[in-house]
Amino acid sequence: MRMDKALWRRAGRIAEKMREEDYEKLSVFIVSTLEKVGPEGVTLHDLVQEAQQKFNADFRGNVSWYLLEVKHDLELRKVIHKTISPTREQIIRLNPDPEKKWWFN
Repeated sequence: MRMDKALWRRAGRIAEKMREEDYEKLSVFIVSTLEKVGPEGVTLHDLVQEAQQKFNADFRGNVSWYLLEVKHDLELRKVIHKTISPTREQIIRLNPDPEKKWWFN
C-alpha cells in the first residue's frame, strides 16, 4: 500500500515525517500479522512488542510511534478495525468486509 500524503493528515501533522519505505514496511507487518492470527485478532500490546523486537534496529527513533501512526492510518482506510476487550485492551483485527481488505497499489 502506498502512503497518500494528501489523505494522511491528523492534528496538523503531515505524513512527510515518515519515510514511505517505513510506512510500507510497517503496514505489511501489521496486515500480515493479523492475517496469521485470524479472526480473533491481536492485542495492541502484543503487536507493539513484536514490532519492537523485529524493527528496533531499522528505525531512527521509537518504532512504537511509527507503528501507531500506521495503525491509525489503516483504521481510517478501513483496512483494520479495533475493539476494546472487557479487560480494556485494544484488540486489532482485519476488516471482515471483503471489499475493504488489504490491497497493494
